[in-house]
Amino acid sequence: MSQLVDKVEVRPGVGMLALFPSMNYKAWYAIGEFVDNSLQSWRANQGRLAEVGGGTARLNIDIEIDRSGGRITVTDNAAGIYTEDIDRAFTPAAPPADSSGLSQFGIGMKSAAAWYAKHFVVTTTALGEDVRREVTFDIPRIVEEKSDHIAVTTTSARPEEHGTTLVLTELNHPAPTGRTLGKIRDYLSSIYRHFIADTRVEIVVAGKRLSHSTPDFLVAPRWSTPDGDAETWRKDVAVYLDSGRTVSGWAGLLAKGDTAGAGFALLYRDKVVQGAGGAARDSDGYKPVKVFGRGNSFESQRLVGELDVSQIEVTHTKDSLIWHDDEEEEFLEKLGQELESEPLPLLKMARNHRTTERGRTIQTTVRDIVEQVAQAVAQPIPEVEDPPDEAAALNALPASPPIEESVVLDDTEWDVLGERLTISVIDNPADSTHWIRVRQEDGVAAWTVTVNRAHSFTQSFAYLPGMDLEPVLRLAVAIALAQIKAERSGAREPRFIIAELNRVLTGPLAKKAAL
Repeated sequence: MSQLVDKVEVRPGVGMLALFPSMNYKAWYAIGEFVDNSLQSWRANQGRLAEVGGGTARLNIDIEIDRSGGRITVTDNAAGIYTEDIDRAFTPAAPPADSSGLSQFGIGMKSAAAWYAKHFVVTTTALGEDVRREVTFDIPRIVEEKSDHIAVTTTSARPEEHGTTLVLTELNHPAPTGRTLGKIRDYLSSIYRHFIADTRVEIVVAGKRLSHSTPDFLVAPRWSTPDGDAETWRKDVAVYLDSGRTVSGWAGLLAKGDTAGAGFALLYRDKVVQGAGGAARDSDGYKPVKVFGRGNSFESQRLVGELDVSQIEVTHTKDSLIWHDDEEEEFLEKLGQELESEPLPLLKMARNHRTTERGRTIQTTVRDIVEQVAQAVAQPIPEVEDPPDEAAALNALPASPPIEESVVLDDTEWDVLGERLTISVIDNPADSTHWIRVRQEDGVAAWTVTVNRAHSFTQSFAYLPGMDLEPVLRLAVAIALAQIKAERSGAREPRFIIAELNRVLTGPLAKKAAL
């Protein structure tokens, strides 16, 4: 017969319970605390659960959201809360006897529930015990009466039953829907990525099972040997700190640049505690400047990884790390060295690798940029008189050779400053000598300005999707318009400037220095 518990102590909960609703939580953080408890119960009792589960310890966590009824229900089939843990489980800031798991500080579930609701009920049945227990928290009444204990209602249960249900009502915050519900799913999918990768674990949020996909890694030759063999740019890394603590995991480069998807995820006991990434969109991947650089760097678009930081302490909210003295600086210095180590120097590859991406998304981006540039240059500009020494016959330099083997990303005609101007953006890797062309076909009124996005200058400084093509395209169109106006005014050799510009841009000015 299981021992009967008729009440639980909530001291020092009276004061703390009153403070919990004002904590700086988000809906996805709070629900994550409930999932922590379920996962820890499952993880600590897998042997017992396997015995009654046909040899497999399966875990189902179901989060139901009833917006119309103002109710959130979290149900699991983990091992339940055992008699010896009942009192501690409901006392705020009472850590478990075994603090080596996800339930480390003894505050998460209580604080999250009190933040989310004025009223919540926990019903639990521990595997192997013949009793079901129910504890009801009425936060306003507990605070008003300064209660130190809460009654536990018990009913009989079969020893093979197991699991816990948490029901939140009288919510302090609206039951999540729409974007908030999407953030919850994204966030939980990211922080519990290692758990849901286990086929035995199923987490369902509002009827949708969570999943997490692994990134596609860059497969390409080394930047310095573009004709060499392709390599997969992913490797295991390990950083050994002077304190004796170790941070290990993997790092790699994304196949396609993705600022939101890049960055490191730091995992503590298999849960992401920092760097959940684009999950909730207010939680970026871990991108320290010392490794990723500033702004929209190439590293911040491609570098990705997962690092196990379980040997580093975490805050009680389990969303950041506690470093000793200058240990984080030491860690970042050694991490950078590890990332740059041969035979796969990831940072150098991220900075120097270029690929010309094509497809509908890129075409749409280019088309939008062309339209913005055309509208900008269509605005009137002050007229200026030609210098007296610039009156000359039209330049007789030969036109640029025809474009071959190119892909046209956009080719649109615009009215610009009284001219019919076609702004054409192409991908032509075979032509390394012409960044910009300006020509007028015989018998055709419109001028054509062609910018080669595959040229090394554009690839180095206006690479899409990670970098901005618009300012470079604006400059190219401005140069082209200057030549056209010069030809119209009879300037001497107006085409010489663009011909010389193309020649200069076949050299080092067209390329970023390798760092």
